[in-house]
Amino acid sequence: MRNLATAVLGLSAWALGACNTGDGGLINAGRAGTTGAAGAGGTIDETGSAGTGGHETGAAGTGMTAGTAGTAGSESAGSAGTTGMAGSAATAGTTGTAGTTATAGTTGAAGTMGTAGVGGTQMSGTAGTTGGAGGTTASKLRQGPFKIIVLSTPLDYTHDSIPNCFKMLQDLGKATAPERARIPGLGADSTWTVDQIGADPELANYFSEVTAENLKNYELFYSNNPTGTVFTSAPNGAQKKQIFVDYWNNGGSWAGQHSATDFEHANGGTSWTWFHDNIDGAYFVDHDIDMTAGTVNWQPEYVNHPILKGLTTPWSTSDEWYLMNRNVEAVTGFKVIAKVTVSNSSKGTTPRPAAWIKENANGKGGRSFYTIRGHNPKVYAEPQFRDLMLRGILWSVHRLPGGD
Repeated sequence: MRNLATAVLGLSAWALGACNTGDGGLINAGRAGTTGAAGAGGTIDETGSAGTGGHETGAAGTGMTAGTAGTAGSESAGSAGTTGMAGSAATAGTTGTAGTTATAGTTGAAGTMGTAGVGGTQMSGTAGTTGGAGGTTASKLRQGPFKIIVLSTPLDYTHDSIPNCFKMLQDLGKATAPERARIPGLGADSTWTVDQIGADPELANYFSEVTAENLKNYELFYSNNPTGTVFTSAPNGAQKKQIFVDYWNNGGSWAGQHSATDFEHANGGTSWTWFHDNIDGAYFVDHDIDMTAGTVNWQPEYVNHPILKGLTTPWSTSDEWYLMNRNVEAVTGFKVIAKVTVSNSSKGTTPRPAAWIKENANGKGGRSFYTIRGHNPKVYAEPQFRDLMLRGILWSVHRLPGGD
């Protein structure tokens, strides 16, 4: 009843008001407040609920269903709408994945700013954590010491430079070789040791080193001036040839000098055609006399090849310059990186291939390197020749910087 009396006393304040009432219902209107939410209708003879945020209580309907509460608020300002939930913080950016190369992992992007709820505060998502630094620069260069197996069987002509070449190979394989200091970035552990295949066909165990199992120990098969049909004439020659073919196709490499191509050319080279098509590119057919002067030039497209970069060109020197049975440049896969001009040659003055390379197309890593130089023992003491041979060998076994 106290509430009813209060409602009657406030009736005059509503007389001039413009609020809406329900059918037969009277409620007081607030002045000035932000519109509160409508009060729920009262039931018969019961007081209606105050509008949410309103100050006064609406009057009860008289004898009938209470009208809908007026939309106007009371003197007190209606409460602000319910504070919206603050937008959820956006998920932080994903941590950048560490690069596989030296490039640092990408920094994770900042989380998108959360959308504020009604009355809520926007909150920025936390920035993603910067990805960790990537590892060392990816490289295909191999590491660690390796072994070379050397073939020097002379079935035809015997070069007296064979011991000089073998000694050079031993010297260049050592970490203390001065030639190594002239190769920037060369790994200190890229050393090698050298073993020989027995060169005397009269011995009972001749060519016994050429087995599939034994060749697995060597990354490079080196031909040090062998001559003649060495594989064809070896015990179980056909089997030995296949062992070498498998060695090459499984990633083994080959290098040689001079009469490494005065080799297996019986019957017009048919004694081992595969070798000439895949390994040495061509075979020797003629030469100038020993110590003939010549000028070696790197081919323009290969002056920056890692084998040649930094070496002197033109290179004036002398040798027993070979001529081959065919143009090596026309043989699939071979690249002639240097040519020699022999200006006083009776064999012709057209520049002829002097050094060439090849990579096995099967992608398993096999490479070949060859130069026609190396007849005279004096050649093996020449600084530039030694530099060339060191680089050619290291390139063949994937250890020459820039040559991966």
